[in-house]
Amino acid sequence: CRHSQCHSHGACEAPSDGGDNLVCTCDLGYSGEFCETTVNGHLSTPLTISVIVVIVGLVILAFVFAKIRQRQKRNKRKQLAAQQGYNVSP
Repeated sequence: CRHSQCHSHGACEAPSDGGDNLVCTCDLGYSGEFCETTVNGHLSTPLTISVIVVIVGLVILAFVFAKIRQRQKRNKRKQLAAQQGYNVSP
């Protein structure tokens, strides 16, 4: 049994019925005659897209939060300057 026969995702073993053909016993997460199929392969694309959407959403949320804080600080500085009698343009 060659190492590549089970795509490095399983072990070659003799069949339980005593036949001549070797059988792949797949590692967790792999299936198929030669362990060529990932069990979660159908989930990888939607999962990747979901993670990207969450990350982009968090970046947008952080940007909006930073802009709000920046505006609050600017308004506070203007109020302090006005209270101390500095000439403040709107």
